[in-house]
Amino acid sequence: MAVASLVLSLLVCLAPVGLVLGIVALVRIPRNGKRGKGLAVAGTAVGGTVVALSVLLVVVGGARFDTWTVDGPRETEAGAGTLFGLREGDCFTPGAGVPTQGDPRLKDLSAEVVECGEPHQGEVYGSFRLKGGGFPGTESIASSAYERCAPLLHDFALDSTALPRVQLFFYHPDATGWTLGNRTVLCWVGPPAGLLEKSLRQDAADWDEGQLAYLTALRPASEARASQPGEGPEKNLAGATAWAGRMADGEAESARLLREADGLPADARDPAAEFADRLDALAAKMREASKARTEQEFRERMVNTGEGDGAEEEGRIRAAVGLSTPGTGDLAG
Repeated sequence: MAVASLVLSLLVCLAPVGLVLGIVALVRIPRNGKRGKGLAVAGTAVGGTVVALSVLLVVVGGARFDTWTVDGPRETEAGAGTLFGLREGDCFTPGAGVPTQGDPRLKDLSAEVVECGEPHQGEVYGSFRLKGGGFPGTESIASSAYERCAPLLHDFALDSTALPRVQLFFYHPDATGWTLGNRTVLCWVGPPAGLLEKSLRQDAADWDEGQLAYLTALRPASEARASQPGEGPEKNLAGATAWAGRMADGEAESARLLREADGLPADARDPAAEFADRLDALAAKMREASKARTEQEFRERMVNTGEGDGAEEEGRIRAAVGLSTPGTGDLAG
């Protein structure tokens, strides 16, 4: 479960306002090179291998951040702008491109907003505001972002398993930005390579009763998986054990909801029961991992969580309700 982090930094002068901005990006490396199977494989989420990228916005001077909002989506005019003007549902291409390990120098904070039917590198799926008087620290903000962006993603795209291979990103303030009044975390998604050619937003009206019942039942487990922190137990044992606890709670809740789901078709009942049993077993393993007191103990308890991960049961119930299997979507990237 090798984990790496990379610091990306930048100083840019944006004319005509003359703001000096810095970006620091923390990159989560996938725990393995293969697509994740089932709901319990550590290091996988959202329909494939996921790299989560936390981008820290540092502002020096009289910058205003009130362009970001959590009041819901609003229509953004297409054209050149900056990252600060982005809203939920905006499809865009960052001026510096999507940050990667191999490109540690981000050149600017501009963003080209386009219609979602045109090729683009990112889409904003939500935002939220942090509370508190004093600056809580970057680690605390990053932890909140990993945990709180996950449900926003599922509001935006409930069937996360059907998404293509994507990266999760978020922007958040540092101490200077906090002092200037910025409390907003912006959550967005993009492919690790290539372009998206349409929006990732999903419409619940496109699913029938059985499909919606299944997806709603799986949401707690899927949200918990997507909230995995960027740092592994060697750097953040508390974060790793807290995530394992969320996984245990989410899988147990999804198992309960699967057993109680009224809208499932008859031929999905047996696969649902089998999947629920598997999720309960995985929840028990995750619960033990959440109680680990050392990195080694955590790793030992996580070793077997990928065995019997429920991929087979998940595939059967998805087929029974008429949902595509993971990774077969037609979105580019």
